[in-house]
Amino acid sequence: ISLLLRHGANVNYFCRINTTHFPSALQYTLKDEVLLRMLLTYGYNVSCCFDCPHGDNKHSKHLFEGWTSTVIKDTMFCEVITLSWLRHLSGKVVRVMLDYVDHIRICSKLQDTLREQKLWPEIRAILSNTRPLQHLCRLRIRKCLGRLRLRCPVFLTFLPLPNRLKEYILYKEYDLYGQGHLKGIY
Repeated sequence: ISLLLRHGANVNYFCRINTTHFPSALQYTLKDEVLLRMLLTYGYNVSCCFDCPHGDNKHSKHLFEGWTSTVIKDTMFCEVITLSWLRHLSGKVVRVMLDYVDHIRICSKLQDTLREQKLWPEIRAILSNTRPLQHLCRLRIRKCLGRLRLRCPVFLTFLPLPNRLKEYILYKEYDLYGQGHLKGIY
């Protein structure tokens, strides 16, 4: 996966047969924090995962949890991560995703599921407080750089920034197992 990402694979690609409102790649990284963070570091659009049209309103109940009788459906992230067989992952996944967004609101369905998770106090604290200026600056710099420049080792070597700041912009502190998927960037 690292090789694909370094050579330009689009982390925000939508598969034609995918019926989700969020890019397809996320579905395959929910159980692996290293892969999830790698995907997010390479520019995955996390904000679209929290873009629920229901907001604080209740989601409609369907006959089968997570599925409707319609053939084509724009399935939201909150509907996927709250399924009974994925619910246990919701706290960890949302907590990781919060490192890659500024202030977001979570819908009532996701919030109800997260309340049952052991990471809920930490998630609630992040959601209820203003994000640190340092974090907001990192997000803004990353947005200005764009997905293609973030994955390009040569481009980042020319940035007139200290290596420590480059590491921060690239979330180097989350290279969990020292796999070095960000090595050689500068």
